[in-house]
Amino acid sequence: MAVYSFFIRGIIGCVISFCVIIPAVSSGETDDAAIARPHRFYHGLDYGSESQFNPVSSFINYTFDTLQIPRSFSTRNFDDHLGTVTYDLLNPITVINKTGGFKDFMNHQIFPVDTSDLEASREILPNYTLHLLGGGMVYRKNVEWFESRGYSHPRACSIALGMTAEFIQEVIEKKSTPRDDEVADFWIFRPAGMLLFEWEPFARYAHEKLNLMEWPYQPVYNTSGRGLSNVGESFAVRPRIFGMSDNRPFIFFGMNTLFGMSHRVRSTDSVSWGMGQAVYKASRHDVRMRQSWGVFYDRNDSLLVSAIFRGTENLAARVNVYPGVLSVGAWKPGAFVGIGDDGGYTIGLAVSASPVGMAFDP
Repeated sequence: MAVYSFFIRGIIGCVISFCVIIPAVSSGETDDAAIARPHRFYHGLDYGSESQFNPVSSFINYTFDTLQIPRSFSTRNFDDHLGTVTYDLLNPITVINKTGGFKDFMNHQIFPVDTSDLEASREILPNYTLHLLGGGMVYRKNVEWFESRGYSHPRACSIALGMTAEFIQEVIEKKSTPRDDEVADFWIFRPAGMLLFEWEPFARYAHEKLNLMEWPYQPVYNTSGRGLSNVGESFAVRPRIFGMSDNRPFIFFGMNTLFGMSHRVRSTDSVSWGMGQAVYKASRHDVRMRQSWGVFYDRNDSLLVSAIFRGTENLAARVNVYPGVLSVGAWKPGAFVGIGDDGGYTIGLAVSASPVGMAFDP
């Protein structure tokens, strides 16, 4: 038990040091140093999902991502959950001890040390895919956005945004998550993801070999009384393996996980498809999924159109058309259509100038 305790304390100490040291180091960074590091995830494209990317839009998509699962997560009782999460993050060792001890924490959140009960380790997968890989990539993309516009202290700004988004997300999830969940996500995986994408060899590998892409939805405020909808952070990879270039394996992951293939149809354009499962209820002892599938069209890794069927948010179909596909003169709006499991539907409109569009239920 002492070994697990020492290990967890060491990890938390390292990530706290990282959050302090990286902004301090970056504060002295020259413009030449920023230019010397290539921008791998943000390229300033004026079409598709990337045209909508900025620190505010990514903050909204990441923070409210789990609202896609209304059975399990919501903003209700926010103040009570805020107090719980704040206490847990200020007292991580106490919380770990109260929720089963360091060995259980390791087995549930970090690595399956108890091979006789692998079912208890299923929370580990989203920790690595969403908080470590996805959260780290969003951090790096935000850094590149700030750098491309000449902002001072791009890393410090991105760390502040990322950790604030992580904190609020943990509050939203508190309805259905155990109390050691925020300890792992906030103190270990999100900072570790930032550190990982600061390491240039891994960032290059993620971009060039995995072809890691951020494909978020287009958040809209529903004027029919349903509040924020079509919000969510999703990612995709299509790794370059076995010399494959025009036809590659494809994985879309977030609250939906789809496996399929990606096919290049032009030098810049690809069509991807996948089948898998979407989460519609999530807690430590009760995770439920349903069969799901989707089709995607992108240009230079910037998503232009996506159609997901039997996905999250109680939607039988979710179609997002991003800026650059539709145009009215110089105006390039995005559009969203959602068909609910109950047969009702929602129509939304998004613009690159605003992080949140508008929608209504006809």
